Amino acid sequence: MTILWIFMATVGFCLLSRPVFAVTPGNGVLSSKEIKTLIPVLKRHDAFGITAFDAKGTPENVMMAIRIKAPRDTVLNLFRDPSNFYYVSTLFKENTILDKHENAMVWSWASRHKILSVTGKNRIALYPPRRADVTIEESSIGRGTYTFQFFPDGKDYTIMIFSGFLDVNSSEWLIKFLVGNNPSMKQAMNIAIGLVVLKGVKDVAEGMAKKTKNTPHHTSGKAGGPPTLLGAEEIQTLKLFLAKGQLFLCDSHQPGGRLRQVSVVDVVQSSESEFKKYAADPHNYEKHIGAISNIEIEKEDMDKTTFSWTIGLSVFGLNSVNELQTVKDGVMLQAVSGDLAGAAWRWQTVPLSSSRTMVAYHAFADVGKTSAILETTVKREPYLEHGLVLGSNIVMMKAMKKIAQEKR
Repeated sequence: MTILWIFMATVGFCLLSRPVFAVTPGNGVLSSKEIKTLIPVLKRHDAFGITAFDAKGTPENVMMAIRIKAPRDTVLNLFRDPSNFYYVSTLFKENTILDKHENAMVWSWASRHKILSVTGKNRIALYPPRRADVTIEESSIGRGTYTFQFFPDGKDYTIMIFSGFLDVNSSEWLIKFLVGNNPSMKQAMNIAIGLVVLKGVKDVAEGMAKKTKNTPHHTSGKAGGPPTLLGAEEIQTLKLFLAKGQLFLCDSHQPGGRLRQVSVVDVVQSSESEFKKYAADPHNYEKHIGAISNIEIEKEDMDKTTFSWTIGLSVFGLNSVNELQTVKDGVMLQAVSGDLAGAAWRWQTVPLSSSRTMVAYHAFADVGKTSAILETTVKREPYLEHGLVLGSNIVMMKAMKKIAQEKR
């Protein structure tokens, strides 16, 4: 469920301190018509994204979108001053302009820690009022380019879309070693850190629109709750975007900004009934996820299965007792006791044909309560709470999709 946590727990300080724009390449933009179609989704959800894959199934681009309560010029102006980037992510502490010319500038950045410091140099080019391009010329965590686009939604709101992908293979050896060639890990890492950027820019821009002083963001209040399913209208809209790749949605509680749930949406080449059968078998949750082991069925009847599992991370393990049951439109799974108590996962299935199913995987887990390492990670960058859970959703979706399609 949570392979990304292994990575974050081991080098979380390294990832959290990366520059806000270290992603590549920006080729996943949406048309004006597609953006208008997407606006109702962005009004209901905190963030929306698409991962595009190449012919081999390797992620090659991540596009993310958010609706910001600030005029377009205000959002664009945030990018003119690198000192704002610290408030996008509080771990991005050093920003020095090295060169400035017309609409472009080069700046260095650094995030220093006792064990490891991460540094680099970026170039940004602004094309008012609609675009900003960023190139990572050199850095400890990789190279690449990244595109921001800004679209007005009335006079008070802006739709910000950014697209790109962090080239982990061009990073220093430690990150390359830990991420390796695992496609899900690369995708999850890009999305987790991308959400920090997305939500951080929203916070800073909305503060600028109110003319309030920049302050480091923080989250507070409650988190989680019963999973919320996609409505019929949303399903029809999301179907239009599934041809572009795997989708995700992120939802936060307001006020406070704590995570309510994240969702991954994909198409599985399997009938709805077959997919539900595989998702309702606890043993399938360890077949393609090496971190999950020790599945033990404690009680089983026609309506519900109670079982325990162990999630073995690199430096610690998590144990929980879970309840699983099949329902009309999917499968429900929740942790009732143990390290993950209160976590909830929900498979929502929508038949597209006799052999194709649209699957939405909704989830919440309070990752900061599972271990001291993850608690520190989330305190350093509060919005990683969203990305960590979403990363685990991505891994789970890939595993269950593989199981369902292999058994056809």
